[in-house]
Amino acid sequence: MLIDSTLREGAQAFGIYFAPAFKRRMALILAASGVDEIECGWVGQDGLADFVRWARAALLPMEGGGPALSAWCPCREADVREAASLGLDRLNIGAPSSAAHRQKRLGLSLDEMRERVRVVVSTARAGMVPYISVGLEDASRAALPEALALARAALRAGAARIRLSDTVGVLTPLSTARLVKTFVLELAAPVAFHGHNDLGMATANAVTALECGASFVDVSVLGLGERAGIAALEEVAAWLALRAPEARAYDLPALRGLCRVAADAAKVPVARNKAVAGEDVFAAESGLHVHGLLRDPALFEPFAPERVGAARRVGVGAKSGHAAVGSALCRMRKPLAQDAGRDASLMERVRSLAGRLGRPLTDLELLGVL
Repeated sequence: MLIDSTLREGAQAFGIYFAPAFKRRMALILAASGVDEIECGWVGQDGLADFVRWARAALLPMEGGGPALSAWCPCREADVREAASLGLDRLNIGAPSSAAHRQKRLGLSLDEMRERVRVVVSTARAGMVPYISVGLEDASRAALPEALALARAALRAGAARIRLSDTVGVLTPLSTARLVKTFVLELAAPVAFHGHNDLGMATANAVTALECGASFVDVSVLGLGERAGIAALEEVAAWLALRAPEARAYDLPALRGLCRVAADAAKVPVARNKAVAGEDVFAAESGLHVHGLLRDPALFEPFAPERVGAARRVGVGAKSGHAAVGSALCRMRKPLAQDAGRDASLMERVRSLAGRLGRPLTDLELLGVL
């Protein structure tokens, strides 16, 4: 269901260079966390053959519950011949589907593009590639009949999966739903979705694609990828755990930890409020939220922080109410805890100090204002 493309899409991001040791560490964590497919890189990439050989020896095979190993390649005969020698489980072939991409990049008409898809997929089949996925690049801006024609040509030639690409991230959940539903209804093959995040909707579009019948969606750790990246692995996996418990279970604590590993390798900071992986996504300071959390955490949390290997933090500061101060004092086993809700001067001292510091108070600072 989840195709992790960190080692392909993520590695293509501007200024990101993953060392071989990091790639292996990431693959081990991805496999242990339960991702269905690892897109190991692209045909022609330095070190790809060595990485695939290592992965074959180090990771469980598909038959034993391990991830499928795949790579991306352009729609060219020479490239699929090279890919056939790598020993991959799957090959993802990119085929421009919009008129602009076909004509400006390749100078091909629809009929010529359809013939190229037929020849390249047939070549891959002849090279004994066991599973071929054809990605319709720029499908979000392609004429629907033309994109379907290319998909049907690919399937007739022996492709096993069609991947729809929102190459420049212009889809919304509603337009994603229309596109995916059309291909799911029209094709007798699994449909995958690859959505970019240029307008901030990649995760929403990936989730929508799954809700509308897509069998696979592309993701990467922290959403790393070209420009604004693609759907974030940790976000889609968390949604599946929360809203689709019947789906394959992913190790969310491992994925949250992987975000830190990837952030260090990519030299990309993880925002404090980053969904699922941010350090503050289970932190609260304002009076209303803290009061609700103390009554029932589910009032203000979509799931327990333990599910993703995080911990809840309740801060005492300028925005806090009596409940937060009382809770903190109880945690520190201070006898004033029962009276905190009635001590207006204590609240004034807490808020004044936090306002001057510009942050919530530490336990020592809170004790200092008692």
